[in-house]
Amino acid sequence: MKTILESTSLPSVGIMEMLVVLVFLMAIIIGLQGIEISAELKRMKKKMAQALGEEPPRTTTWFDLFRRKGIQMDNFVEGHNYDGIQEYDNSPPAWFNWIFFVTIVFAFTYLMYYHVLKMGDLQVAEYEKAVKEAAPILAKAQERAIYLADQPRLTDETSLALGKSIFKTNCVTCHGPNGEGLAGPNLTDDYWLHGGHYNEIFKTVFNGVEQKGMPVWKKTLKPDDIRAVASYVYTLHGTNPPNPKAPQGEKMNYN
Repeated sequence: MKTILESTSLPSVGIMEMLVVLVFLMAIIIGLQGIEISAELKRMKKKMAQALGEEPPRTTTWFDLFRRKGIQMDNFVEGHNYDGIQEYDNSPPAWFNWIFFVTIVFAFTYLMYYHVLKMGDLQVAEYEKAVKEAAPILAKAQERAIYLADQPRLTDETSLALGKSIFKTNCVTCHGPNGEGLAGPNLTDDYWLHGGHYNEIFKTVFNGVEQKGMPVWKKTLKPDDIRAVASYVYTLHGTNPPNPKAPQGEKMNYN
């Protein structure tokens, strides 16, 4: 039989996280005590001045830093005179102090939320969650691609126009505007590195050949778009563009 502790799902907090919490709590307590001690010392100084019949010294509380534009503590800083410019020892403006302390509060809240209490996902966890959510989508795309690879190539003008547009956008850098070949092979002759039939072209575009610089287009193109561009590439055979690249691969039998 499971005990209550075994059956209750609680967030896992390690020793380091607990130490961080304790250190921050101690810092807060020490800070509050310091403020109280400082206030008490100022009250004592004021009472001593009143007992001696002197004017109470001008004091500034910690909260004054958030209420005023700037408080002049001294007239000048002795010895700080450069090129005729005398340095004053004034407190920063209130807006600057607010921004500074807001960043401290934000950092503390971020640390507690993500790293100590682990209430939010860090970048690695977000990435893993996105990959998990994308897995079924990619599986469907893979199934669709397998189906389309076994279908006849497209021959209608609309589909070939779409394939040409995709080719002009993504493929001309390596294969040239007319498929004549640049960094990549010539797509218009009888020689092919990975097969020149429609289904072979489809698989090459879909899976890529990364070791030779051919991108994996299934990461950016939909299966139907790959079908369209593969069908268009097939039509480039025999077009004889100017300045064709030398043949590469094995000669295809198109009969």
